[in-house]
Amino acid sequence: MYKAGPVLSVSHGMGIPSIAIMLHELIKLLHHAKCSSVTVIRIGTSGGIGLDPGSVVITRQAVDATFKPQFEQLILGKNVIRSTDLDEQLANELMQCSNEIAQFNTVIGNTMCTLDFYEGQARLDGAICSYTEGEKLQYLKEAYDAGVRNIEMESSVFAAMCKLSGIKAAVVCVTLLNRLEGDQINTPHDVLVEYQQRPQKLVGHFIKKYLGKV
Repeated sequence: MYKAGPVLSVSHGMGIPSIAIMLHELIKLLHHAKCSSVTVIRIGTSGGIGLDPGSVVITRQAVDATFKPQFEQLILGKNVIRSTDLDEQLANELMQCSNEIAQFNTVIGNTMCTLDFYEGQARLDGAICSYTEGEKLQYLKEAYDAGVRNIEMESSVFAAMCKLSGIKAAVVCVTLLNRLEGDQINTPHDVLVEYQQRPQKLVGHFIKKYLGKV
């Protein structure tokens, strides 16, 4: 965790359990510090659907593997369903920032959050695979038709916890590959490094603009 003026930067691990633990601790910290008018933005990498590698996706809704905008969690043995809507105005403001810097393709779309990196994301290259390539492509095309433009593993619980806590939130992720064209990333390392800086550039511009530094 790093603090620079009014900006707090926190790293989290991979997957829903890891980011959920971080969010519980962060939200408690913000409460006890009496912070107000807080905006939280998750940045990261993802697999794209129907987008060129290097495209940036600003999440409209985080959806589950059945394309529903919800997060399910077992609490006291009971299934609890929470909304994963994100702040529409914030998403539009981030899109405007991308238009202003005009350095890479950016879209607003749904993000599918999965519980697994392999079968949960319809990959063919895991240790276990119980479906065909045709079935995989059909599923990913259905996701695309449902408005999904990228896949990752944290957005649903992030959106649900921020909404439940009354915190304005957004998710901004770069796509490292187009999953309709394969599962493996073959892009050179230096190009991947530049891709991963794109969400940082976009959110960095937003922060500067918000603080009146642009």
